[in-house]
Amino acid sequence: MGTTDKSMFDLRKRCEWIDSFSGNEPVFDVAIIGGGITGAGIANILASNGIKCVLLEKGDFGSGTSSGSSKLIHGGIRYLANLEVREVRDLLHERNYLLSHTEIVRPMNFRILVDQYSWKRGTLWLGIFVYNVLSGHVSFPRFVKNGGEMPVSVSGYFNYMDAFTDDTKMVIYNIVSAVRKGSVCLNYSTVKEIAREENLVRIRFTDEIRHKDSEVKARFVINAGGPWAGKISRMYDPEFSGSLKLSKGIHIVVSSERIGIKDSIVLRSHIDGRQMFIIPRGEVTIIGTTDRFVRSPDDFMVDSEDVEYILESARRLFPGLSYSDITYSYAGIRPLYGESDDPGSISRGFVIKTEGNFINIYGGKLTNFRSVSRKVATIYGKTAGRRMNVRNLPVIDYRRPELSGKDLYRYERDYECAIFPDDIIVRREAYPFNLKDRGDSVKPLIAEILNENSEMVNLRNGPV
Repeated sequence: MGTTDKSMFDLRKRCEWIDSFSGNEPVFDVAIIGGGITGAGIANILASNGIKCVLLEKGDFGSGTSSGSSKLIHGGIRYLANLEVREVRDLLHERNYLLSHTEIVRPMNFRILVDQYSWKRGTLWLGIFVYNVLSGHVSFPRFVKNGGEMPVSVSGYFNYMDAFTDDTKMVIYNIVSAVRKGSVCLNYSTVKEIAREENLVRIRFTDEIRHKDSEVKARFVINAGGPWAGKISRMYDPEFSGSLKLSKGIHIVVSSERIGIKDSIVLRSHIDGRQMFIIPRGEVTIIGTTDRFVRSPDDFMVDSEDVEYILESARRLFPGLSYSDITYSYAGIRPLYGESDDPGSISRGFVIKTEGNFINIYGGKLTNFRSVSRKVATIYGKTAGRRMNVRNLPVIDYRRPELSGKDLYRYERDYECAIFPDDIIVRREAYPFNLKDRGDSVKPLIAEILNENSEMVNLRNGPV
């Protein structure tokens, strides 16, 4: 079962890696648990430094929080209200880097509305001015009067610039960058047990494709589990009781024809004052989000009361918006580290905790994944006695070629380890977040192409 192209990263290559563990239990420098944007960025920066690492993800890469975001790369202008100036500055620095160094992050104009529910006009002017200064572009905000394109309750708006991306594509690009530098990255590999053995850690995991167990050993473990980070921590420390809280955010997707906007809109809900985004993306527009504590990291149910909250908030601008306008809806779980009864008041920053040869990351955002990666790599280097270069890293040095149709889907199967239709439809192409038909029209073709690998494993019986 050999591959001829060393750059291949497909189901066959994945199975070869796992089969090579049998009876061998290879020792890696680092095992990363979690294949969202944080784990992917860390794998990328460690691979750039020649660190031998393995990444284990229980679903597809980016299938958790990293696919449930608002798809924004931003500094978090609302964080200024909590005086989180340093956090905003750092986020804007990362936003500017990603805008300049990758084609999958693109600028977007935002209109922040002024009405009876918004912050005061003077407060907004000052906040946007500070935001511009922190981003490195000193410009004075200008108030634009409502010329009739919005309801009369809106007196006008201020413009500011941020950016948007395909969040899961960011994950995939980092994963493939890491693999091409020597990392072993395994999707559909669920960690079941973590045990200490002298100076090593033994990790037992289940290959969810072929339903069999395997093991690896590592000198260090990096817990990048996002909402599942607490569960992973308790695997090796049953007494773990950190301040990790989980907040669920819901988004709905509607046809852009129904909304009819070119710039993104920022408003405060008249229901509870929460900031919301209305973001045009091709054939559809994303509206969200909510912010509510949940107990389980697996609670991805889109609750009807949250959907109604979003619809009711948006009806102030788009009367008559209803359930029938929704083409897709999705939920994401935010890992928050802090103590508060209000999820909105807990910092969106990240916390790194080290316990011997375990490095745990709690919290964080899509925008600052590079900052997290650099700090984790620095901590690992100091603890392990390894010299690490983190300057301007991690670099996303993989780019998917310009392909379409069957050629595109085969490429994603062969070089990005897409295994099931949703791996392509939802995560590599993000069709539900860009197309009205959510990719339904091409799903049979994608399934046919992926099933060309069915001689190795019966994909129809695997996870979805």
